[in-house]
Amino acid sequence: YAIFDKYFKQPNCGSPSCPAGTGKNSMHYLLSWYYAWGGATDSNAGWAWRIGSSHAHWGYQNPFAAWALSTVPELKPKSATGASDWATSLTRQIQFYKWLQSAEGAIAGGATNSWQGHYASRPSNLPKFYGMTYDWQPVYPDP
Repeated sequence: YAIFDKYFKQPNCGSPSCPAGTGKNSMHYLLSWYYAWGGATDSNAGWAWRIGSSHAHWGYQNPFAAWALSTVPELKPKSATGASDWATSLTRQIQFYKWLQSAEGAIAGGATNSWQGHYASRPSNLPKFYGMTYDWQPVYPDP
């Protein structure tokens, strides 16, 4: 879930009514702000949960992990496309760093697929990264 949109909406969704993606078209390939999963410790309870985010911050990216998961045989996921997904993530993370770097050299902010935390219409004057809108403080304004 780390590299998918929170509600599996496709990048560039600018309305709460955007349909969820199918397959992998809701992947942004960046490590999102947060993701977690869990469930009942009582095996009779029968419930589980997962939560993720639609926001990516530069500081949460990990190109080294993406490189390892895509190239080191012992660490490659056993899934059919796991290693190639992480290879795409590695490329995307490096592109993200370059995209966020200022002329002065600083890297700051991130991007979101869910403007204002509810897929609101995005300001047209903000740059986009693979359909995600630049946000100097991703997550903070998310209610």
